[in-house]
Amino acid sequence: MMDRKENLSVTEIEKWGDKMLQHSFDEEEWFVARDSLIRILSSDQKHADENSIRSYISCCAEAVGGSFPLPSLSDSVVEFYQQYGMESAKGNPD
Repeated sequence: MMDRKENLSVTEIEKWGDKMLQHSFDEEEWFVARDSLIRILSSDQKHADENSIRSYISCCAEAVGGSFPLPSLSDSVVEFYQQYGMESAKGNPD
């Protein structure tokens, strides 16, 4: 499996680690959710910086963290995006 962190700086990896410790999802789930969000943004011809992506996924993790059983973080991110969009996402330049 490809290393999901390969395109991230050490500083970004540390920031992701700090967020992950605040929630009940494991590292793999965070990076699958990150990939899903980047993919759905791309399909909408949008993009977001790493901080916005991390914040968005963290908000989704917070929103569903009290659920039992714990839902898939990736599915939750996609559902939230489809329902609410992502305010901080920007359109891709032409």
